[in-house]
Amino acid sequence: MDTKTRNNNIDIIKGIAIILMVYGHTFGVARDFIYLFHMPVFIFVSGYCFNKAHGGSLQQAEGYFFSRVRRLLLPYMGFNIVYAILNNLFISLNFYSDNGAFKQDVVFIQKAAQTLMHRKGVKELIADVYNVLTLKDIPQMGSASWFLIVLFLVCVLHCFVEYVIRDFSKKARMAALVALMACNLLVAYAISMGFADEAPIADRHLQFFGVYSCYLMGVLTRTFVDGGLLTKLFAKKWAVLCSAPVAFGLLLALLPFGTLELSKSAIVSPLFLIATTFLGMAMLASLASDLENNIVGGWLTFIGKHTMSILFMHILAFKLVSVCYCLAISKPMYMVASWPVIFDAPEYVLIIYTIVGVAIPLVADLAIDKIKCPTYFI
Repeated sequence: MDTKTRNNNIDIIKGIAIILMVYGHTFGVARDFIYLFHMPVFIFVSGYCFNKAHGGSLQQAEGYFFSRVRRLLLPYMGFNIVYAILNNLFISLNFYSDNGAFKQDVVFIQKAAQTLMHRKGVKELIADVYNVLTLKDIPQMGSASWFLIVLFLVCVLHCFVEYVIRDFSKKARMAALVALMACNLLVAYAISMGFADEAPIADRHLQFFGVYSCYLMGVLTRTFVDGGLLTKLFAKKWAVLCSAPVAFGLLLALLPFGTLELSKSAIVSPLFLIATTFLGMAMLASLASDLENNIVGGWLTFIGKHTMSILFMHILAFKLVSVCYCLAISKPMYMVASWPVIFDAPEYVLIIYTIVGVAIPLVADLAIDKIKCPTYFI
């Protein structure tokens, strides 16, 4: 999105969503509710911010491709290569564990998710870096970045789609996009219903369809907004403000029917995904509208502009909380390796995980900005 026309409400939405994502990764009491919409909202926003002009010509498409490489692919590779190389250091710090007692003591319903690591030689580390570069594997510390690769593929493919339909009329373009979304939803539902019962994180081809469906919802919504079809609704302040509690209530009503795991291609049903995506977006957009002119909105805007750092660093930040918690209650230090958090910790500790998981990446970003530009704080 052009920074000259940057919409702060979008950043507030992203700020709220990334905080909810970090909390969701602590497996707190509200996790299932958050998982109804937090990832679809991120992807929806990406689709909403897509400018169809990127597909107007091959030259524009090429520029867009390299911008996605710079903004999505390179951060993904950079962070995960560093995490792969630091494997042995993480074991020394107890962020990973090679202690057999760890698997016996860890408290988590899916013990298989807890992985014993081992110290690696140069050849194994090189192999891990190669796996990152070829998109075959993700180090545990960077596991939350799975969707960046899928989003990169979605962005590139959709740019090509826009190039193909660039000469369509508005109605024909919309019909083509609706048909494409319907196809993606059906394939995502087929995968969710059993073609991939245990879809591993690395299965990009399985994750793609659910992610692209949410992306197309954002693209289509932007088409309605640009066409003025939602102008009257947005002009009614009461409608915008009321949409948050209404959407919240409807999401609660949908919670008994299941939750979403786009990383595992689990969407319950096409209508469920559509409903939770739009309800989640309506709820956060309403909150953003209400917060945009106060100090909370300012902080959320700032957070929304630094989501990439939070995405990559929040699990690393969790480990610092785990160290302090283990020291405080005399747990064995190998329990720090519990991924991503220590699961028998009380809820207030999970809130601390969330605060630290957001704050430390922000501080790191500020430090980097200060190094790059010494006058930043003047």
